[in-house]
Amino acid sequence: MGLTRRGLLTLGVTGTAVVAGAGALVEADRVPGVRHHRLEHGTLRGSGWWISRPAGGGDQVPVVIALHGAYNDADQWRRKVAVDEVHAASGARFAIAGIDGGEHDYWHPRAAGRDPRALVLDHFLPLLEQKGLDVSRPAWLGWSMGGYGALVLATEVRRSGPVVATSPALWSRYADTAPGAYDGASDFARWSVLGNRRRLTDLSHLAVRVDCGERDPFVPGVQELHRELPSAGVHWRPGAHDAAYWRKVLPAQLRWLDARV
Repeated sequence: MGLTRRGLLTLGVTGTAVVAGAGALVEADRVPGVRHHRLEHGTLRGSGWWISRPAGGGDQVPVVIALHGAYNDADQWRRKVAVDEVHAASGARFAIAGIDGGEHDYWHPRAAGRDPRALVLDHFLPLLEQKGLDVSRPAWLGWSMGGYGALVLATEVRRSGPVVATSPALWSRYADTAPGAYDGASDFARWSVLGNRRRLTDLSHLAVRVDCGERDPFVPGVQELHRELPSAGVHWRPGAHDAAYWRKVLPAQLRWLDARV
């Protein structure tokens, strides 16, 4: 089970303040002393975004880009997995930031004109830099569709930080993919991870962690990824493709990221 607001109180969070500024809602969880955690919200090019800032982090802290799964937006996924609550309790020194990437766009350019890849790389990262975060080596954290997206976008930047892919939506063949995940076989060939030599080579130079529940339908894809990318650390534990499993593994993932950003 994820941490609740009451659970955070037992860890020292003593209050919540909400203020408005620069077109964004800023929620600040106050911890005894000078340490505090803030959750900011806003919109960019019609897409909602959020930033979870670390307690006492100040400016120029590293940032982890959180990529949500299918059929949710960024804020729904943040609440589903309790990302900011676990982050606030973790003591991690990095910020986490998420943005809406479309319900089923799989974090790459689509024939219909939507382009969540460009939204993140060309617009969201510059916004985060304007807000004082260090985007020179962004790290990645994603779930399901977003787990796949984390592996892809890490290979689309000049310098990438560590990558955590949770229950990543991976297929070896276009015929097996979820309806609408790709615009055709050529789109799949360009944007896939499995069997994509260029992406796998790039990922082999990065710190990559993959978490997957033993009852997850993407077990075969994760097993194939481990064969093709043996440098990745793959972590198995009981669980399914659901929020209960994702909340269970998130604290360990944040500790892993904190040691590598």
